Amino acid sequence: MGNRYGDVPLRCRAVAAAIIAGTGNTAKVLALRRAGRVAGGAWGLVTGSIEPGETAIEAITREIAEETGIEVTELFTSGLTETFYFTADNVVELMPIFVAFVPREMPVTLDHGSDAFEWCTRAAATALFSFAGQRRALADIWHDFVDRSPADFRKVL
Repeated sequence: MGNRYGDVPLRCRAVAAAIIAGTGNTAKVLALRRAGRVAGGAWGLVTGSIEPGETAIEAITREIAEETGIEVTELFTSGLTETFYFTADNVVELMPIFVAFVPREMPVTLDHGSDAFEWCTRAAATALFSFAGQRRALADIWHDFVDRSPADFRKVL
């Protein structure tokens, strides 16, 4: 794929992750409420920027630790991207979405990028998430990672 879609450039400079606590019918996903001027008040997945020299896997592992205080020991690629148009730069942003597992609802220590969090059921997160792409991704993530065991080829950490 080229770096343009028609006359609009494509860019990937951020990553996202669904952090899943528990398994099966008791599984929960971590939702964060953004703070600040960019999408302040919006609820969604853990997201963050890819720093120069970082891989997407390194970036999301670092971002999860910075934004939540959770150290990831098991990480999968969902095979999904959140795609949206960023008006200020006239670009289409592509954001790979990862899935991290924790054994239970963990304590969360928020950084400056978020001002609230909730461990949510799938239905509660779907109702809470502000971004349509993340709501759609959550349905696929639940199907591939909660309702059944993820395929080994998806494991990246």
